[in-house]
Amino acid sequence: MEDKIVNFRQLYIITRDALLVAPLSDAQRSAFETHLNELKQISLDGLAKKIGQAYLDLVSANLTYSSQQLIFVLNLNHDHSTIPLPISINQLHSWRKTHAPEYLLFTRNPFLYNGLSIDEVAASALL
Repeated sequence: MEDKIVNFRQLYIITRDALLVAPLSDAQRSAFETHLNELKQISLDGLAKKIGQAYLDLVSANLTYSSQQLIFVLNLNHDHSTIPLPISINQLHSWRKTHAPEYLLFTRNPFLYNGLSIDEVAASALL
């Protein structure tokens, strides 16, 4: 599964990291949307499809609200549904200044469960 979703994960990381620096320019947003559309054409199945779709949802949310510099994480629910949740850049900067563990978690892990940051392995188990 790892090989199939690496590009999905990388696009999420690239958009997230760009948003940490500044709101996206029109050129950046256009380039990311082109890459996103290319990834949507890749056929996945099983668990890879679920994780890939989760990353596509996160990238779409990051691009939709890029002018507000919001970074999205995906909340996984008990019923296997998902909801993208925004984190403001101001909150992330506040966590970074106070050395709060949330900064590292939310800039490393794009998934939440019961309000806790989880990694891709845990997200896969929940999906």
